[in-house]
Amino acid sequence: MKQITQLFRTTGILILFFIQSMQGQTLELGVGGGLSAYNGDILPETLRFPKTSGFAGQVQLSYHFNERIRAQLFYNRGRLMGADKDFNTVDRNLSFVTNINEVGVRGFFNIISFDPYGLTGKPYTAYVGGGVSVYHFNPFTTNFQGQKIYLQKIGTAGQYLDGDGDYPDPYNLTQLGIPITGGISYAVTPQIVLGLEVDYRMIFTDYLDDLANDRYPNFDDLLLSNDQAALLTNRAWEAQYDPSLCLNPLDAARMHYQNRNLSSGYRSVGTKNDVFGFIMFKISYLIEDFSFGGKTKFGCYQF
Repeated sequence: MKQITQLFRTTGILILFFIQSMQGQTLELGVGGGLSAYNGDILPETLRFPKTSGFAGQVQLSYHFNERIRAQLFYNRGRLMGADKDFNTVDRNLSFVTNINEVGVRGFFNIISFDPYGLTGKPYTAYVGGGVSVYHFNPFTTNFQGQKIYLQKIGTAGQYLDGDGDYPDPYNLTQLGIPITGGISYAVTPQIVLGLEVDYRMIFTDYLDDLANDRYPNFDDLLLSNDQAALLTNRAWEAQYDPSLCLNPLDAARMHYQNRNLSSGYRSVGTKNDVFGFIMFKISYLIEDFSFGGKTKFGCYQF
């Protein structure tokens, strides 16, 4: 929650600075809605990304330098998810959900000169762009007892165990991203612009889904650290678990661990970082000759 509050505060400061410095210019204020999607260690085939998708929204403020170039501040919120069972992967039975809160800056280049009046350019364009962002994530799952468990906090790969086991360090929940964006825009009026945007995100962590190319930790060491971590590092034992046998779930997980000799294996075979992205339908309003605290002037569209 603290990280999310910091993201909102940063967004507010950036927007105020942006507006104050751009008085008398053409601004574009917009919102968007669509899907956020993930690709990582749980998704076996990229084209099956709809199974890892959730709803997403965006607020953005752009400054037009001219008919070709604009800069933008943006805030995105989306939800990512993935479950081995959705892809018939039975050897782990893992799942995760995470919300994404992201703020960033980026620049766009219009491939077609854009003029919503259609005088010196076209009222439509296709564009590409890129920038930098900061995002917060925090993967969680629902355990066998129906409880919501945040995975980074418990260390399913042994992150909080003694370093003698060569375990990974806890991963940071706030990270940098590189937005790579493409889209199309059409001015239905000189002030109202509709658009469709595809927004790919390069990131620098493989733990968006709490799963990376790490060895399974020793079960008993993990159990001493956190019993939920021992139960959730591999959940294939749940498929055969029968509560009527009155067997302790920890014992069932330990027997599965030993029978499969998991301590000699890896939680994931992938070595690349995870990625995520957005597909957004957007609507925005062009504000001409904007003046902070003054009057808004509407007339012949000029950059």
